[in-house]
Amino acid sequence: MAPSYTILHDIPGRIRLQVPMLRNHSSFKEFEMFFSAIKGIRDVKIEPVIQTMVIVYNEREVTKRKICQYISLFFRHESLDPLDPIIVNVTPGIRKAIFRSLVTGFLLLIAVVKKRYTNQIDVFDYLIVISTAHTVLTHGGTNRYRHPDIITGIVSLFSLGASNLLHVCMVTWAVNVLEILHDIKRANKSPILL
Repeated sequence: MAPSYTILHDIPGRIRLQVPMLRNHSSFKEFEMFFSAIKGIRDVKIEPVIQTMVIVYNEREVTKRKICQYISLFFRHESLDPLDPIIVNVTPGIRKAIFRSLVTGFLLLIAVVKKRYTNQIDVFDYLIVISTAHTVLTHGGTNRYRHPDIITGIVSLFSLGASNLLHVCMVTWAVNVLEILHDIKRANKSPILL
């Protein structure tokens, strides 16, 4: 993994760092406030044009090494920035639903690839059915049987038949993903983000 910063200038109590991840942002007040809140850091200035940070600190309260660790951890996290609106700004219940849906989607992908080579139903196919059912039913909350993904699963099962369980699972899973995306959109509009 590439380093998240380079030390350009270092004197006791003051350090200037080149941080390439700064180019991905337009607002820097939050960064300055975050790093200024660390005990021992007195001032933080960010120069976005040249992608540098100047940190003034008290050597007796915090070491240069500790500051560099904070910066490294913070900007390694920043490499996941595109996922932040999805993962950070939603409730823990939606996060769990996303995780379960990703696992089920991965299992479905494996099952589709496997089905190209063998047309036999085995234990793995039943695992897919159980995983899809678990994903859909645990996402439902109250009045589970009124949710679109559950209704789709029931209708798909009757229309496609038991011999096409993999197709039923894929249709049900796809509707579950759409429902989760709707929940995320609704959560992002909500003023309370836990």
